[in-house]
Amino acid sequence: MGSDLFSIGRTSLNASKKSLSTTSHNIANANTEGYSRQRVNLESATPIGEGNIVIGSGVSIKSVKRVHDQLVEENLNDALTKHQFNETRTSHLSSMEQIFNEINSDGLNKVMNRFFNSFRELSNQPENEVVRTLVRDNAQLVVEDFHRISEEITQVKSRMDKEIRASVEEINQLGTTITRLNKEIVRLENVGGETGDLRDQRDMAVRALSEFTEVKGYEAGRGEYVVNLVGWGSLVAGGSLNPLVARDVTGNKQSGSYSNEGRLEIAFEKSGKAASNLTEKKGSGSLGAIVKTRNEELEFLRDQLDEMAHSLVHITNAIHRKGFVNKKIPTDQQGNLIVRPGDPKITGINFFKEPLGKERASGNIAISDEVMDDLTNIATGLEPNSPGDNRIALAISKVQHEKLLGDGTKTIEEMYLETSSSIGLASSKAQINAEQSGGIVAQARSIKERISGVNLDEEATNMVKYQQAYQASAKMIRTADEMFDSVLEMIR
Repeated sequence: MGSDLFSIGRTSLNASKKSLSTTSHNIANANTEGYSRQRVNLESATPIGEGNIVIGSGVSIKSVKRVHDQLVEENLNDALTKHQFNETRTSHLSSMEQIFNEINSDGLNKVMNRFFNSFRELSNQPENEVVRTLVRDNAQLVVEDFHRISEEITQVKSRMDKEIRASVEEINQLGTTITRLNKEIVRLENVGGETGDLRDQRDMAVRALSEFTEVKGYEAGRGEYVVNLVGWGSLVAGGSLNPLVARDVTGNKQSGSYSNEGRLEIAFEKSGKAASNLTEKKGSGSLGAIVKTRNEELEFLRDQLDEMAHSLVHITNAIHRKGFVNKKIPTDQQGNLIVRPGDPKITGINFFKEPLGKERASGNIAISDEVMDDLTNIATGLEPNSPGDNRIALAISKVQHEKLLGDGTKTIEEMYLETSSSIGLASSKAQINAEQSGGIVAQARSIKERISGVNLDEEATNMVKYQQAYQASAKMIRTADEMFDSVLEMIR
């Protein structure tokens, strides 16, 4: 009898001690991010048969497991993926929106209006040198603003490319962490129970990974977790990492960049070589948002700006070349113009330098050397030696209101305003989506916290309960000891 009591008391004492230890561990990690509270699972020990009766033999510790719901975990990861996509889109679109905003008196739309107005004023005073200077100065402001916006777009693209590279590095680091934890979990769980703390750390790494791109995973074997990047392939599988790589490649317009501008490519790297191109598989998460925004809205901004610059140069030059310089040109007795070899051009002069093409026109726009060097080379009339002829200046001023862009459906100003408003609309939509997805993330976190989080009041109650059980178990052992001593005394 004493032996049975000793045995039962020992199992009870051990179970209470393990439960107290687990409760203490929960309390210690109450503020540890990603920690899932742990619970000791007990079961009755195998009973012992004695004659025609069966007597219980105490309690055994079945397992120590974390309180965890994989579906809740996956829902949180999915919510984070969508939210980071919306948050990142909001951030980048907001910065792009500022590029076209008329926040001061020198915005592109305003300086273009002043440029056309100065030609309109020149049509009223074709001989006025002050007005000619104003035309050239306003044209230079247009050039500088095109250059400014073009450079800002280039800088935004450069920042996005840096973010993509940093994201790829972070994804690889998280993949390395998951691979390492996989190996540790497999090693420990093959000889023991669940490693709750390591599994929590791995879940945290997967959760961080899901902020960059959509992740789906599953447990392939005892403790090993396979991580798939949705639409791309496996990042972690078979105990090994399949890292990503970001590199510069020559692009073209069809693939989303200019032929003379480097394009960043994301690929899986195997045996030191890039595998499949992932750049166009935009995906979700913050990385997907950067790639999408860079390849779509930023390219749209560049295309629109280049079309405006190219159209302004092309139409202005086409009209300006028809006019004559504003200076006295010698004539013979019949009134024919006398033009000798080597004489400066008197007509066919471009107001702007002709760009090589539409691509990067906004970055290359410039006033022609002839106009920069000599104000009289600004043509105002269709006829030579006609001081009051204003037809060329008037025609250029009317370009402001002509529908020359978008296949003849928009003026330059309309395209500018449409471009600005479209980016603003996309930014507003992304912000609304971010607010909504942020609420979903908060809800998903709350659900996970209710299931897996540490409740200090509950743990304090458990501690008292297990402490009392421990004391009772100790008393049981003392009682068994006293009974055993009594038996020995009787024998003596």
